[in-house]
Amino acid sequence: MRFHVGLLATAVAAGALLVGCSSTPAEELEDWWSSGGESSIKALSDTSGRVNEVSVRPMDVWSTACQELLTEVAEAKELDTLPSENARGFWEEALTAFEHGGEECVAGAGEDDQPRASEGIREVQKGIGRLASTTSMIAGDLKAK
Repeated sequence: MRFHVGLLATAVAAGALLVGCSSTPAEELEDWWSSGGESSIKALSDTSGRVNEVSVRPMDVWSTACQELLTEVAEAKELDTLPSENARGFWEEALTAFEHGGEECVAGAGEDDQPRASEGIREVQKGIGRLASTTSMIAGDLKAK
């Protein structure tokens, strides 16, 4: 009996510590930002910008840029869920647009299908706007802290 009571007391104390140490939404966002969120957003911004740049060049260079973007999307998807409710929808839309657009760009360029590859690039460009909104929302949430 004494063992069970001691175990219960330990469990209650541990639960109280966990509840007492909960993070605020702003702290969770700061943690996400510093644990890969900031670098992922920068990498996505850089690579999607590169896709946008190469879109005015011959199609044979499109695939490489789009594949680089797909690599960054895969890495971004490994991050924890973005804790900002304001930014989360834009973030998910950006990742979806980058992934779908990148896949279409790579496939179209590989098949020498310029309309398909161009459609993929337009989807990536849509994602660039969503990523900008994500960044703006995160900045606002962090500033409001």
